Amino acid sequence: MNEKMAQTFNRYRDIIPDYAGFLRALEEPLPVTIRANTLKLGPGPFQALMRERGYNLERAEGIEEAFLLHGVESPGATLEYFLGYYQVQGLTSMLPAKILGPRPGEIILDLCAAPGGKTTHLAQLMGDRGLVVANDFKFERTHVLRSHIDRLGILSVLVCCYHGQAFPLRLKFDRVLLDPPCSAEGTYWAGLPPTRSENPKVAQHLVRVQKDLLRHALEVLRPGGTLVYSTCTYAPEENEAVVNEVVSRGQAELLPIQVPLPHS
Repeated sequence: MNEKMAQTFNRYRDIIPDYAGFLRALEEPLPVTIRANTLKLGPGPFQALMRERGYNLERAEGIEEAFLLHGVESPGATLEYFLGYYQVQGLTSMLPAKILGPRPGEIILDLCAAPGGKTTHLAQLMGDRGLVVANDFKFERTHVLRSHIDRLGILSVLVCCYHGQAFPLRLKFDRVLLDPPCSAEGTYWAGLPPTRSENPKVAQHLVRVQKDLLRHALEVLRPGGTLVYSTCTYAPEENEAVVNEVVSRGQAELLPIQVPLPHS
């Protein structure tokens, strides 16, 4: 780990009990994981098909539709990928949709949807029955989103472009997934530098955006509905502090969750 990255994560030294283990984990490359598109084939038949075609894959522990794919340098360039049999997706990014638990026939909002891994997972978990509204405020980002929807053969997703803080209030949703812009510290393992700014004003602006998005997401959630807030950063000010603000004001209550992955 280079010096700049070490400085980025140094602030967690007193927060994470096994800080040395945390740093070691950041240096370990993650395996390639894919999500079987159960709208086409169930996990068992999918595994059989892939093995019949010469792929080395194994079930990932905890998520039925997740697999580890070995020995494929470009998993997004295979025939099976283009035919929509699977989506390339990290295990942790599969958690938000699984935890949200959408049901067939429900109306779901993915407020910051692009590039679409979580959106398509939501539709898949619903059996493509119901409606998933996939919103992203940057139109150019919706191109990839729509390409994933089409490739996977999904019909229940409607794509739109609003600033998340200005999403129309007239429609209320059974469940909302909010995966807002963040400092992306969790992408370090992929060789991508975190986007955390050393300028306090920039960092504070990001937190304000997250809080605004969460407040608005709660406004479009029907009474008694469920919302999942997820990020790819470790920063407490972008996670616990954001959620705590709405909870302390009585705008939401925390629910216990069961995380299906090992070591969690």
